[in-house]
Amino acid sequence: MNSQINFRMLFFSGIMTALAGALLGVIIAHIAERESRRPVAIVVGSGVGFAIGVGYEAMQQNREQEETD
Repeated sequence: MNSQINFRMLFFSGIMTALAGALLGVIIAHIAERESRRPVAIVVGSGVGFAIGVGYEAMQQNREQEETD
């Protein structure tokens, strides 16, 4: 049983979804018309996006590993 995690793919997936989360945070801050909350929305959006991206990619890699075993 050779379990290898591709950390490059985890990191790439996390960064891409963090960008999408940051963009979503900017959109929400713009709709709310609260400029003071913009940095918070961007940080929270990108943090949640990174966590979701890494988690999803880890599940995908685990599923592929189980299928090959």
